[in-house]
Amino acid sequence: MFKKMLCYALIAVFGFVLIGWIGAWTRAMKAGNEAYVHGNYNEAQAAFQQATLEKPDNPVAHYNLGTALYRQGNFREAARSFQASLSRHSEQAAQHIENTLNRSSILYNLGNTQFKVGDLASAIDAYEQTLRLDPQDTDAQHNLALARQLLRQQEDLAQQQANRNTAPKTEPDDVGRAEALRLLERFSENENRLRQKLLQQQRKSGYRREKDW
Repeated sequence: MFKKMLCYALIAVFGFVLIGWIGAWTRAMKAGNEAYVHGNYNEAQAAFQQATLEKPDNPVAHYNLGTALYRQGNFREAARSFQASLSRHSEQAAQHIENTLNRSSILYNLGNTQFKVGDLASAIDAYEQTLRLDPQDTDAQHNLALARQLLRQQEDLAQQQANRNTAPKTEPDDVGRAEALRLLERFSENENRLRQKLLQQQRKSGYRREKDW
């Protein structure tokens, strides 16, 4: 998906150059694209951030900023940028302004950032919206199935914990109280190990972070 974004952004920049208008926004976008292509994501972030200041209502600038943040592992900030891009994309659509940025691409990357921070319910919603726009998107299908599976497993763990908390209790003596604490610690350790195992399974299952366009 990120490669697709770069193609769109570069086309937009070159279009402005061809008609002879080179403003601060165009320069920032061009610098950001060049830095991103060469793997200089911190420089790309700074350039795209400047582009959002020059044109706050432009969805492409916010989208590009999100991709640069994502590449640096700053997933929460990336999610905010994708949400800003999505909001501005909707505003332009309502005003019938032509937009070269694909809405499904924004939603897909938003879903990926939400997945990365563990907000599986929001990720599922983003992937579902992606598929409503593009039912043939196999990457979104794959990630949606994985997110649903992990959410079910998390809910099962929560239910197990709730069942343990609501089980009938007897007043333990000092020895029994110590043993209960040890069991609780062991349960927490097992739960953490299971969560780590689920994350490892997620990675081994072929979770697709971005599309190869």
